[in-house]
Amino acid sequence: MTTIAASHRNAATSLSSHSSENNPAQSPHSSGFYPSPGSSHPTPVDDSAESDIDLPEGPGRRFWELRLLHNQQTKMTQPFSTPQSPEVVRMWTHDIPEMAMTMAQRQGRCSLLYIMFAQSALNMWTRSTDKQDRDELIKLQQTYQLMCSKEQRRDIEELTQGIAKNADYICFASLKILAHSLALVQTLSVDPWEPPTQWLHMGRGAGQVFTMARSLMDLKSEDFSDSYILRFVNSEPVIKDPRDTILSDFSPLAWLLDHPASPSSVDALFDRELEDEETRSVYEKAMAYTCSVQRAMERGEPQYAIVRRLGAFAVWVPIEFGKFVEERKPRALVILAHFMALWLEHEDAWVLGRAGEWQIRCIHKVLPLEWSHKLDCLFARFKQQKP
Repeated sequence: MTTIAASHRNAATSLSSHSSENNPAQSPHSSGFYPSPGSSHPTPVDDSAESDIDLPEGPGRRFWELRLLHNQQTKMTQPFSTPQSPEVVRMWTHDIPEMAMTMAQRQGRCSLLYIMFAQSALNMWTRSTDKQDRDELIKLQQTYQLMCSKEQRRDIEELTQGIAKNADYICFASLKILAHSLALVQTLSVDPWEPPTQWLHMGRGAGQVFTMARSLMDLKSEDFSDSYILRFVNSEPVIKDPRDTILSDFSPLAWLLDHPASPSSVDALFDRELEDEETRSVYEKAMAYTCSVQRAMERGEPQYAIVRRLGAFAVWVPIEFGKFVEERKPRALVILAHFMALWLEHEDAWVLGRAGEWQIRCIHKVLPLEWSHKLDCLFARFKQQKP
């Protein structure tokens, strides 16, 4: 996400008319569309903006924050086709908002509240067809995300100092940041293509926060067994054992690693990438995780469970995979495309949208021709929609 220019400071000074709730917005990549929240291309970088990103106080900001809170509590409480357990629903609709507002009011800790506002603004942006609303929602989403990032530095510093009393709060802020970066994948630029590397990096960062917080909880004498984050982690689907994820069977996708040229060809003979054991391991873990999600889908797990598994890909897969994607290594792109194909069955979940299809199409365009054929089987899975 790029730095927000100083001109975005007045993002919330007006309250525009309500957008259409029933008509879905057009593709964010269609002709004449305005900048997308997740893209690093539309907004100019301003190095001085980091210290001046707070929204101005006033009725405009307050009205927008009421709108964002109202949207979260009325439109986002059941985001999946299959309801989650009553305990998890209550946690998201009552406990976590209460935690966010209490911490903001009593301790001035606002990272969780800000990322909730950013996520709500993004949710409204995906549904709105009103240009003025969308322009303001872009600014709000970006500004609240950056305000959250600024606050989270203090949160993480607290953990590094061995202070565990707010570990539950810090973990949920990190979890919401990860969920937000996942939802932003659907907004990334397709021309030029912008890979979902921010989400992949955010996943590793969130994983480190969870590990650090859990270690502190284990060391302290307080009882954290009833903490919200442990309730969430222990709710279905439980994703804890690497033997079920990154160390599981990846044989259905093993062919993706094979060089597309004939084994006796010059290109195949000079392809030494897989001779590096660490590189091969990164690819195998990414394929293994992808296969584990496919198996969960075949078992008929509900949508909320599948979406959580898809989001956790960024937590479990080695950080080097994101670097390989940035470097546009063909094997990394092919594996990413097959992972994104799992998103196609759940386009109705707003946090995913049509991100899977758009990412696959972009990867197909940037791959060397000989490698692009490994994606041919994916195109038949696209739903019949206008591109």
